[in-house]
Amino acid sequence: MKGLYNGASMRAFKILPRDVIVAANLSHFALKRLSWFDFCKSHEGNISLTCRHFGISRDTFYLWKRRFNPNNLTSLEDDTKTRRPKNVREMTTPLYIRDLICTIRSNDPEKSKYEIQAELSDIYDIKIGYNTVQKVINRHPELLRANVNHLRGLRKHRSYSIARVRAARELRDRFPGSLLQIDTKHLYILGKRFYLFVAIDCKTRLGFIHTYKTGSSLNAADFLLKVIRFFPFRVQAINTDNGSEYLLNFHKLIQSLGITHYFSYPHTPKMNARAERLIQTATYEFFNWQDDLIDDLYEINQRCVIFTKKYNTKRYHQSLGYRTPMQYLTMLTEKKKKKGDYLYVM
Repeated sequence: MKGLYNGASMRAFKILPRDVIVAANLSHFALKRLSWFDFCKSHEGNISLTCRHFGISRDTFYLWKRRFNPNNLTSLEDDTKTRRPKNVREMTTPLYIRDLICTIRSNDPEKSKYEIQAELSDIYDIKIGYNTVQKVINRHPELLRANVNHLRGLRKHRSYSIARVRAARELRDRFPGSLLQIDTKHLYILGKRFYLFVAIDCKTRLGFIHTYKTGSSLNAADFLLKVIRFFPFRVQAINTDNGSEYLLNFHKLIQSLGITHYFSYPHTPKMNARAERLIQTATYEFFNWQDDLIDDLYEINQRCVIFTKKYNTKRYHQSLGYRTPMQYLTMLTEKKKKKGDYLYVM
């Protein structure tokens, strides 16, 4: 039988009858181990020769020799239970701290390991590493699952569909308030980012700006309320881009006020061109010259008030016949009064 033992699974054995081996339905690895003992028996029990031939250690051979039971060939199969170490590392973190971490996480699934670490230190005076907090969370799959389910629900909430209606071009120059354009820009002051919201009336070029720390839909809705209070005429329609800040709370507020919400086409800033131009004017003609401006939200909004007043009352626009927006609005109002038309006046 020259060449029989080449390291592959045996096809003929001297230990047991072939039928017994076939009936056991052994795996490739179990058959290979059985070939060790068959080779050893056929070579007068020479264990050293067997280990050299199959490239295994003597410890491995003796390990499986102790497990081998000729009456139960499945003893040569891998047993996942026996592969687990006898001594397993346990967390040294006290049980009450682990329970406290689980309680904090289950009450607020959005809290990260850093926030939980800060809360433990601030409220409970417990000093613990954030990696330890994450290990505790990983040992409780239900805490991870709760976070995943929350995110799924959040995505489902955000998938609320809104009909994207486009504004007709003639709305821009129909009358004051027929169409306002609103946009947002990142404003960096001393390396800190703020969100500059701008609104402009397409007909009169009357503008208004305000700054927030975040560009959320809640802040966009707050800006809309400020816009409604600022403009001296009734706003009938507003055009925005497709940013997330103009959905949810902002869109719901527009609907509750009875104002039509138009959207620009994706990646088409020219559909909001007058708001884009107001952003450029505010940036290049005003904020870039405020050398003493600090990264304080109140101070920035005070400068926004100064710019809004200057833009509407002192800056002359070529498109308005070199009038200021307030002068142009006054002229339109007087013409409408003579005709007895008060459609756009609040």
